[in-house]
Amino acid sequence: MDVLNVLLVDDSEDDRYFLKRTLTSDGSHWHILEAESGEHGLDILKSHQVDIVLLDYSLPGTNGLMTLSAINKQFPLLPVIMLTGQGSETVAAESIKNGASDYISKGGLTHLSLMKSINSAMHSARLHRRIEEKNRELSQFAYVLAHDLKQPANAVQKMSQVIVQNYHQCVPANVLDKLTLINQSSLQMYGLIDALVCYTQLDLDDSHLFEKTDFNKCVEIAISNLTTQIESSSAKITCSDLPSITAIPSFVVQLFQNILENSLKYSESQPFIDISCQCDETCWHFTVQDNGIGIPPQLRHKVFEPLARLHNSESYAGSGLGLATAKRIVNKHCGDIYFSDSECGQGSKLHFSVSKKLKVSEKEQALR
Repeated sequence: MDVLNVLLVDDSEDDRYFLKRTLTSDGSHWHILEAESGEHGLDILKSHQVDIVLLDYSLPGTNGLMTLSAINKQFPLLPVIMLTGQGSETVAAESIKNGASDYISKGGLTHLSLMKSINSAMHSARLHRRIEEKNRELSQFAYVLAHDLKQPANAVQKMSQVIVQNYHQCVPANVLDKLTLINQSSLQMYGLIDALVCYTQLDLDDSHLFEKTDFNKCVEIAISNLTTQIESSSAKITCSDLPSITAIPSFVVQLFQNILENSLKYSESQPFIDISCQCDETCWHFTVQDNGIGIPPQLRHKVFEPLARLHNSESYAGSGLGLATAKRIVNKHCGDIYFSDSECGQGSKLHFSVSKKLKVSEKEQALR
């Protein structure tokens, strides 16, 4: 068996000695690293390869849960076992809820019970790594497949359009109707595939894409992308001054584009759309108010589900992925998205937030 690297995070030297003695009581070999505080433990994790962490719940200046959260954020697949001087069901529940692999009490701790907990945590971590790897492979496959399907769908649409436009006088009416249907169906298929590409793209690694982002510019680009829909409906869009904050610019453009497109689509009169922003200590809060047909309160959660549709395609065309994609983008930015009651009693009022704790990627910082 390979020697495992174990990090002991405990401010008590006596407890660290007890844990080391317990680990090696059967003559097995371990590479044991020690830290007296959560901050020291995080520093060690950044500079050493560690297989598992034994973390004390009570640490000076903080508690093990805060250190556990920091470890999970920076090393999400690293197994952590929480330790306490005395057993507590409340602490155990909090530890597991916050991402600990297991929870054990130092009182009456034996080599057998400690090894059982370590083996279980290591096995669970291996399974999670395999699942993560398979999910990445599936996400990459789905993205490539959706992207490659766009070309033949576009070719069918373009070719049928050329035939209808250039040979309509030579083609029988019944055949022309079928060609027109092919054109419309292939155009719809292209739109669905395009929406699927955007949706699956969110599964790919994007941590390097966070940078200082001008939300005013993102709204301008989104509006420019929707020029045809805006002009055809004579829509009026107002926007207050928005902040420049850490985000993924291309995703923010897609977010506003999907939200605005939704407001334009579900309107039975001239659309009026207003975008505003407020902030608190932790988040930026954005609101998009429109004068459309609105959404019944009992169905507001459903519209964020993939492929969910409240209306049939004959009434309102669409992929069913617009708001689902918007939700995933907001989740990427550690925020929430939801609908609330419109103050004027008409239309929809959508809210989404972006965390202030997001950081510019190291690559982006190096380019500055």
